[in-house]
Amino acid sequence: MSAGTPRNLVIDARPRGPRGLLAAERVLGRNVLDLLLDLAGSVAPTGGSVAVHAREDDHDALAGMLATRPASRFVLAVGPPPEGSAVIRSDRLYDPSRLQRALRRGGDPESAVIWRLDHPEGLAGADDELARRRSYQPLGRYWAIEPARWLARALAPTRIRPNAVTLAASGVFLVGAALTGFASPSLAAHLASAVALAAALVLDTADGHLARLQGTASEFGRWLDSWLDEVSDMALHAAIAWSAYSRTGAVGWLLLGMLYAMGKYVFVAGTTANEPAASAAEIEASRRPTLAVAAIRLAGHADIRWHLWIVLAACGRLDAALVAYAVYFPTRALLGAFRKAVHRA
Repeated sequence: MSAGTPRNLVIDARPRGPRGLLAAERVLGRNVLDLLLDLAGSVAPTGGSVAVHAREDDHDALAGMLATRPASRFVLAVGPPPEGSAVIRSDRLYDPSRLQRALRRGGDPESAVIWRLDHPEGLAGADDELARRRSYQPLGRYWAIEPARWLARALAPTRIRPNAVTLAASGVFLVGAALTGFASPSLAAHLASAVALAAALVLDTADGHLARLQGTASEFGRWLDSWLDEVSDMALHAAIAWSAYSRTGAVGWLLLGMLYAMGKYVFVAGTTANEPAASAAEIEASRRPTLAVAAIRLAGHADIRWHLWIVLAACGRLDAALVAYAVYFPTRALLGAFRKAVHRA
């Protein structure tokens, strides 16, 4: 960020939660204030100082947390931030690049919020949210996220809640599946199906952004999103199998659809079942997978598969996705079961 930033950047560390000072809460092994200090240090003008504003009762606690930071870089102040400052709050988590752009343009830091800690599920879901963002949408981030953010910002002041957007995403996806299964094969039908699948991806992305902006994230919402994703996935592949069977009369397509459904079910059940705690070596190995393992995992990533559906739908060749994943998921399920058996032995 350049030194021409129009407003001073400050940290508001006054917000409190049900367990006390939110700045002292831990997220991914670090307290929230540490995360904000690193963030402020990366986006504030070089050489400038960042004031941390605290309640008088919290002054000593925050002073202790700031003790290891350069006094010339971070200063502790009592009371609310001055008017006109660009304020980042300890009841928010921010996207660094979006925050930097907002500050450069003189915008509101709230536009860079990715998670809120000031609602009942905030602290409980913060670790999962930050971990999820590390592998979030390897392809969709290049085109689907911006429309999703725009839609979420437009809906944030309204009474429309994320679960409604989740249901809309599933509904649009099912329209694409219905076109695949029952529309007469034509370029128009193929393109309409691809557009429906692409629109569903934007909506599926927007519901999470809306939940964060409104502070309405919930366990039920996460369950609904996950459950409808699986229902939509199964519906699409059932439609592909039915379309191929109707076109060719080959019963093998229906059997392939059944194989896909069974393989996906066993795979999902195997990956969500309760497992004994992994050892430190296993955790470290999972963080640094081999190139082959990383490629296999990436092939099953929901975002990769969703983009494959869009491309193949436009080409009228979704049957290729059914063939590929009717092999992929049963194979991964069997390999996973074999690995667990060897580990237990």
